[in-house]
Amino acid sequence: MKFIELMAQLEEHLGYHQFPVNPAATNIKNIFEGSPLHHDMMTGLARAIYVSNACRCLTDPVNLEKTLLALTPIRQQALRSAAADVDIYRLLDEMGIALNEIFADNNTPIKPVAVPARRTAVIIPLAPYRRQRQLKSSA
Repeated sequence: MKFIELMAQLEEHLGYHQFPVNPAATNIKNIFEGSPLHHDMMTGLARAIYVSNACRCLTDPVNLEKTLLALTPIRQQALRSAAADVDIYRLLDEMGIALNEIFADNNTPIKPVAVPARRTAVIIPLAPYRRQRQLKSSA
């Protein structure tokens, strides 16, 4: 799949308001026809995908692994940001789902990602401590 084709597919999956791709784009600088809803994040994402896949023009090929690697730091930055809202979280989730669907449609094998085992928390029962504590009233 070519970079420009990926951008057009993302527009189809996410909607024109989120990803307004310019079909007559000649370089990365004019890839968007208008202003995306989350402009800074989307332009940064398009550039990150372009750079991560070592593209030199819009017709260079892209693959899923490098594209997801480009999405990862942007997603982490948005999730850690205090200014992020629910729409950004949903958009990033939809972006990941859309990328998997787009590349699955093109018969690109998707490698399963090994998820490390999560540590479980130690749960301390509070009931015994509540019985010992006696509140003093100021009355």
